[in-house]
Amino acid sequence: MKRKCCFFGALMGVTFSGASLAQTDPMQPTLVGGASELHGLELGLRVGYGVPLGSTAGTVAGGSADFSSSIKGMIPFWADVGYRINPNWYVGGFFQFGLGMLPSNSVFCNMTGVNCSENDLRAGINVHYHLLPTESFDPWVGIGAGYEWLNETISPAGQPDISSKLDGFEFGNIHLGVDYKVSQNFGVGPFVTFTIAQFANSSFAGVSGSLTDKKIHEWLIFGIRGVYDLAFD
Repeated sequence: MKRKCCFFGALMGVTFSGASLAQTDPMQPTLVGGASELHGLELGLRVGYGVPLGSTAGTVAGGSADFSSSIKGMIPFWADVGYRINPNWYVGGFFQFGLGMLPSNSVFCNMTGVNCSENDLRAGINVHYHLLPTESFDPWVGIGAGYEWLNETISPAGQPDISSKLDGFEFGNIHLGVDYKVSQNFGVGPFVTFTIAQFANSSFAGVSGSLTDKKIHEWLIFGIRGVYDLAFD
């Protein structure tokens, strides 16, 4: 009988010790009344690579100009700023500066003594849903929309710079990612984003106008995302 009492006493001690450790685990959110109360300001930073897809505008011959003929690719530097409404839902805005890579068939930029640079800007809103917000590995999905600007600067030697621009609405974007929680407030992990957009306006050397033969183009963007939650209760 004494042995049984000792055994059950030790078992109860281990059980309560485990429960106490679980409550103080820094990787887990604070629980109030059995439900997580995580919420607060959330900041995210992303970097990766973007692949251009689709077309920018029709040609005189009735074909289409591939988006990749305007920009070969880009390295995006992307910021997310928003609010974590609860453990599952996030809503906020985003801004991206994409360092463009010039296509090899660029007419002006292949001329001797001419330097060119290119960038792709995107801004808008997005919503994320986190599937396992209280776990160390937290998969999430997202949707959003915004606006896009593709800018190019042509710098002939000894001559003023020439600027060109395409801009239009980004009708939608979808995201998939996973956050690995380094701590309760900081996570890092891979992401992939697919966008659908259409340039509606163009300008070259200060002359602006609307595109008459608009086409749909896309970005396939993938990379690494870091996220920090400022005020988790």
